[in-house]
Amino acid sequence: MKVFQIGFNKCGTTSLNHFFLRNGYRAVHWDYGNLALKLEENFLHGRPLLSEYEEYSFFSDMELVSNRCLYAFERFYQELDRQYPGSLFILNTRPLDKWLNSRLKHGGGTYLHRFEKIYGCDREGVIRRWEYEWHRHHSNVLQYFYDRENFLLFDIEKDGGDKLKSFIGCAKINASFYRHDHRTTCE
Repeated sequence: MKVFQIGFNKCGTTSLNHFFLRNGYRAVHWDYGNLALKLEENFLHGRPLLSEYEEYSFFSDMELVSNRCLYAFERFYQELDRQYPGSLFILNTRPLDKWLNSRLKHGGGTYLHRFEKIYGCDREGVIRRWEYEWHRHHSNVLQYFYDRENFLLFDIEKDGGDKLKSFIGCAKINASFYRHDHRTTCE
């Protein structure tokens, strides 16, 4: 069984990755943007999306931000659902204002500067674009997975390991292995 985290970075992606690693899953997190690039490359060449990543069972932070932005989790979650039946999908989230503040601080501000170049706008323009992408992605995911049992909406500020354990449905999962790792101070 494959488990895909399909929310944005700065929403507990590292915490989720560590939870699955601590519970014995083969997990891949970001992989320096290579994970996102490989999914796109596989899609463009008609290969299964997880080619070269088949040995993993948990996937998180599937994004690349360089001279462009590729949110592979956003672009390919429906295709992952089709190609890997029985997989589970977690939309990790948090309050929008805290997410924005965390992203603005990410990398000491270098993350924001990369987006200013990618989008060709200033800080306020990037924030508006991030807000739009956030709302669009959440809306699309919630519509796509409406009333589906293989989907979990997971708020990193309200939910915990018990909710993950219940969703995964495996008695061997240790719920206490979930904790907020790599926390950014957003106040």
